[in-house]
Amino acid sequence: MNLLPRNAYKYTPAATPATSPHKAHPSSVHHITPHPPRTTMAEAARTTHSILSVFFLLSLLATLAADAGSRCPRVPSMTAENACTAVTGTRRMLTLCLRTLHAGDGAAAAVPVTRHAAAAVRGALESYAATVAAATSLLDAGEVAGDDEKAAVGDCMVGYGTARGAMARVADDLQVVAAGGGCDGDGRDGVAELKVGYMAGLRGMDGCRRGLLNYPASPLYERNLADRNVTLLAALLCNLVVTAPLG
Repeated sequence: MNLLPRNAYKYTPAATPATSPHKAHPSSVHHITPHPPRTTMAEAARTTHSILSVFFLLSLLATLAADAGSRCPRVPSMTAENACTAVTGTRRMLTLCLRTLHAGDGAAAAVPVTRHAAAAVRGALESYAATVAAATSLLDAGEVAGDDEKAAVGDCMVGYGTARGAMARVADDLQVVAAGGGCDGDGRDGVAELKVGYMAGLRGMDGCRRGLLNYPASPLYERNLADRNVTLLAALLCNLVVTAPLG
């Protein structure tokens, strides 16, 4: 009769001593880092295509921006009558325009509107010179009696000096634009300077007029009104260049 318990003959291995050379040191345990999922060839191709598309769009935008900065206006050609009809809204201004342009070059033919604008600018400068000469004659002849009126005439002449300088620059800018320049790409934006110039010319005329408001009987009063109309006409014709489509 077997009196030993059932598990008496079960073999139990002895514990490995702490100093056993086979025990792994914690620092020597190699941790296996799972690999990220591999990118398929289709996904890689899609990523490359997206990057190339973005690069292409950026390059295209840069090219368009550079091209837009260097383009010049396509200055239209018009007859004097068509140009005057396009820019004037009253019969008086239409008559003034036709008279001014028919005295210029190429009035009967369709020519670049820069030539019509240049004719109006020349007319304005000639009119300024005549008014300044008239003011000088009045002062020299003693026909401006009071000190206040003399001061008003002096202020008026300051305005004429401003307008004359501004419109002379407009004449130069028109030559630049007519020659195919005046764009951002050549270091001088003559088209934008046209507007700056004729607006300064109008301010000069208005400065004179403010000084003469208290002296409507002065012959300079009517002269200034006529000169402002000529300046306005030149500005309107220059605006045909400023608003021309880019080429």
